[in-house]
Amino acid sequence: MAMNEEVQLCTICHQPLAASGRCPHCDVEGHVWTIRDWRPLLALALAIALGFSFTRLVVGGYNQVKEAMALRYSTRGSQALAQHKGMEAVRAYESALVYDHDNVEFRLKLTDALLAAGAANTARSQLRDYRELHPEDALVNLKLARIEARAGRSEDALLYYRDAISGAWPDHEHGDLQKIDTELEVADYLARLGRSDEAEGVLARLSDSLPAGSPEQIKLAGVFLKNGDLEHARQIYQMLMGRDPGDEPAVVGAARVELAEGKYLAARKLVDAIAKPSAEARALQSQLARAEALDPFAKGGNSKIRAARTIAVYQVALRRLAGCGAPFAMQMTGTRGTARDASEWAGFARWAEQLQPVMNERRLRGRDDVIESAMRFAFQAEAAAQKDCAAASLDDEALNLLARQRLGAAQ
Repeated sequence: MAMNEEVQLCTICHQPLAASGRCPHCDVEGHVWTIRDWRPLLALALAIALGFSFTRLVVGGYNQVKEAMALRYSTRGSQALAQHKGMEAVRAYESALVYDHDNVEFRLKLTDALLAAGAANTARSQLRDYRELHPEDALVNLKLARIEARAGRSEDALLYYRDAISGAWPDHEHGDLQKIDTELEVADYLARLGRSDEAEGVLARLSDSLPAGSPEQIKLAGVFLKNGDLEHARQIYQMLMGRDPGDEPAVVGAARVELAEGKYLAARKLVDAIAKPSAEARALQSQLARAEALDPFAKGGNSKIRAARTIAVYQVALRRLAGCGAPFAMQMTGTRGTARDASEWAGFARWAEQLQPVMNERRLRGRDDVIESAMRFAFQAEAAAQKDCAAASLDDEALNLLARQRLGAAQ
């Protein structure tokens, strides 16, 4: 064999190959393979195993990175939602879905972000697409119900609410509680629609099924109150206060029942007894205290106090009407702004002009008829302003409380 000829070796035993290309050593009958013979195969097997292990490590590491990135963007989305930054939340949840495309929770959170960003139609479309695949998903139906309710499509909203109540909740462990909360939401929605009989039917079923110690009792009482069923609301609040006299939500609720009946003094007595009032209770206390301070018929007031309160009430009403754009009130109070059609306020203008000359202490002394007229002027002005004017001030809210007491106006 020439020196420049390359000798080919067997890949298994590394012996020279024959001219036929076969290994005479491995072809010998009865040849016993030694560790040397197996070494190349073992090396190849080891290389393959190491390759698989490396691939698994790489894939596993990549998946961990994807999960971490998805969680990071999801957290950003939650923070943005909490800060009412809708578009920022949308971008964050879209990024989270890039790393975890099939995550249902992220997809539903994205619809919340879209709603916060004002993209209700896009959110509705995505929820409907998901509902096509999972029609029994209670949470998706609930979200669709809220979207339709916000858009003013009450019948569609109620259909979705019904499917949510009868559907399956993702959190099966607390599904019953979520169903109860949804039924309370439906009753509240019906009450806001003015469909009190339907709301009463839902509330009656809940009232029969909820245990006395259920934390949902306070919500139930609140919806009874909103639906105008003061007696059932009072019974629940009294039951809760009987269990715990310091139950502030129950005390505040009971006070609101008294207010709904026009009994602002009884309501004030309840909230003033709260040892450590919350922000809600303090706001109610301020409202009630202001109502008493504006009430010329409150006990203990002499003629001077009654006159001063009547004049104050008259001025509150004029400011409210001026804020609504009533030209006569804007002129009388020196308010600047855009005036509305004077004919809308002609009746109030004549009434105010009749009262104006007697709005002083001397002329109001002993004139209960004039005081009564001034109060009625103020009550009716506030009622008219509530329809389409700016938000009420503390004094305006106080006058509405007095109206409920004096006129028995259910609000």
